[in-house]
Amino acid sequence: MRKILTLIFFIGLITEMAFAGAPVPGDPAPDFSLKTLNGKQISLSELKGKVVLIGMFHICVPCMNQAMEFNKVRDQLDEDKVAIIGINTNGDSKEAIADYLSKFPEKVRFPYLMDPTKSFYQDYLQREMPTVLIIDKGGILNARVPGVGADQLVPYLKKML
Repeated sequence: MRKILTLIFFIGLITEMAFAGAPVPGDPAPDFSLKTLNGKQISLSELKGKVVLIGMFHICVPCMNQAMEFNKVRDQLDEDKVAIIGINTNGDSKEAIADYLSKFPEKVRFPYLMDPTKSFYQDYLQREMPTVLIIDKGGILNARVPGVGADQLVPYLKKML
């Protein structure tokens, strides 16, 4: 039993060390500049003054479900005040991402960015799949959570406006 507890302790320690340096709520959000599938460049710095909701996604069902929750948020909050972005953080090809998005029950109503070099992934260190980030108007990371529904996101975001 003691060996198992020691092993669990070291696995936890290694996991924490692997994610050391990831921004946590209260930290300035690292800037990024990535392209959408149709080639439009979007950077965090150009969104300053807006609350920014980001989904760190891979090609998976939980990420699809989160994207559909983001659509519900998009329907309820003003685009001039809240920017919503999905980012494929797995480095998947444009073709693979487009194929994946074509299978969604409805089209995403927010920019979906590609991170081919995994630079965003390296700066933000994704822990859960999906990971939801909320950045305040001043560029400070306000929240970092696993998948969350629109019914929780909308009231939280409204308080930040």
